[in-house]
Amino acid sequence: MFKNNQSVPMSSKPAAVALDDRIANSEAMVLGFLAEKSLPFTCAPELINLAKTLAMDKKAMSSLFMDRTSASYKMRFGLAKTFEDQLVNSLRSTFFSLNIDEATSDNHQRVLAVLVSYFSLEQKKVVVEHLRAIPMITVNAQSVFDCITTLFSDLGIPWNNLISILMDSCAVMRGSKTGFEKRVRDGMAPHLVDIDGDTCHHAHNASKKFSEPFERVLERFFTDLFNDVRWSVDLKEALREICLLINVTFRMPHRFVNHRWLSAYDSTMSTLCLWDALTVSYYAFLPKSNKTLYLSYVVEIYRRKSVSQESRSRIREILTSLSGKNLTADGRNRKQRIIERLTIKQKETLLHLHFYETVLPMLKKYVLVLEMKEPLIHTLHDNMMELVRDFLCCFVRPELLSKATTGKKLMDLIEMIDNGSAVLPGSEMFFGAKASAVVNVGLKKKDSTVQRFLTAASKAYSECGKYLLKKLPLNSTALKYFSTIDPVCRGHSASLASMLKITDCVLPNVRDANEKDKYETDLRRFHSDSSLPLYKPKEDRVDVWWWQVFQTGKYPTLQKIISAILSCFHGPQVEGHLM
Repeated sequence: MFKNNQSVPMSSKPAAVALDDRIANSEAMVLGFLAEKSLPFTCAPELINLAKTLAMDKKAMSSLFMDRTSASYKMRFGLAKTFEDQLVNSLRSTFFSLNIDEATSDNHQRVLAVLVSYFSLEQKKVVVEHLRAIPMITVNAQSVFDCITTLFSDLGIPWNNLISILMDSCAVMRGSKTGFEKRVRDGMAPHLVDIDGDTCHHAHNASKKFSEPFERVLERFFTDLFNDVRWSVDLKEALREICLLINVTFRMPHRFVNHRWLSAYDSTMSTLCLWDALTVSYYAFLPKSNKTLYLSYVVEIYRRKSVSQESRSRIREILTSLSGKNLTADGRNRKQRIIERLTIKQKETLLHLHFYETVLPMLKKYVLVLEMKEPLIHTLHDNMMELVRDFLCCFVRPELLSKATTGKKLMDLIEMIDNGSAVLPGSEMFFGAKASAVVNVGLKKKDSTVQRFLTAASKAYSECGKYLLKKLPLNSTALKYFSTIDPVCRGHSASLASMLKITDCVLPNVRDANEKDKYETDLRRFHSDSSLPLYKPKEDRVDVWWWQVFQTGKYPTLQKIISAILSCFHGPQVEGHLM
């Protein structure tokens, strides 16, 4: 469609074409370029803005030329080098934090991704930038330490400007004896703030603990569904048409990925949305001897969805076509497992699905909040406390939970949860409306399926709750002090007292020894200053609000402390930046 290096004829006199037609032609060219290069439609606004910017200098635009080789060279040794130099200059003069994680590049090479976060006065906010992706062959604490120390040395970055490092909590990174963080603190940065590990990983691992008592039957069901529909074009098209006929929105069954953030929740919601369509579709693969037994499941769906006779006839044709398919041994076994979950063990499967649907959103919400790009280190401790309390209230006796008002007191519940003294009876736990309706009926009938579910659910709650209490840094001194920089805490004596301790207890490298009195004076004036701008928690970014405070020039020592704290990562950013 578009020729490389094709020159665009420049006419001194525009063609006599209506403006609307010229705009439509330009839109068609942009859309054609997106289609030809297989670019996402989200690129359209940026592409148009780029074209407008380039068009401002028509003379330079007419002489612009860049082939693939020169583009690669200029990107690597020109633009990338310039950006890196600017970033390094900023890191030499300001406090910053790191987010380090092992990742895999597009060419399947193992790399150590290093991101930096710092408060940029030029951009008037905290920015996160990619510093380096370091190729690695062997990943252990010593090799990671050597890579980072070499990087700092080569770039001339002072260790004293480093505030914190966010990593996952594996032994390589955060081992208490020989981990990477321990090596950095002992050898290079004794002032390094301990913000604990990546709490999003803890939330994800907690969901694994939650699913273990159910023997991960749903996770295997999700995998079977995804593979069965993915590798069978006929089944996928049949499922798509059946969804249309019974008024269900079609979507591919979500792929369960063990290491992806709370993938079980996404698969749960996908499966529940497709449940009726899956029940009808897999009816085709039932043995003839069982079709009469489970026909009522299909009829009930027809009645509930008000499926017309014409649609029912078409569905019969689709099911007849599917039932005549030749299946491989693996495909046949996989379909038998899926049919078992949809029919024979339908009650058990739906109980588990509705329980997941009710409980896992608590963990999912926490992860989604911490995936936000704006700095949230000042709310991290509050978010952890909210997550733990919301989760524990589902199964812990309220008289005990109401007294656990601090992180330390919450952690004291671990032993009582472990021995069962703090746990509610199974029938009084929270399961959600849909699961509770089945449980209440099953308890009256002494249903064995419900009894097994209650036993597994009680263990799931206990194991997941204990994991959260053990792993989340609920009693972290640094995070509790950092929460006091939230503008909503301004003007409170408790907040003032905590902020006075920050430099001595958490950030000894930020404030000079002779600035102690000045810092305390600035802090006391700040807490009583009525001229500062109003902060709206749901609308304003905390770093932008603090930049407005910095612009007043009243609190120079406070500016250094706040800039250092806001640079700390509250959640993992490597997954969203690398490649």
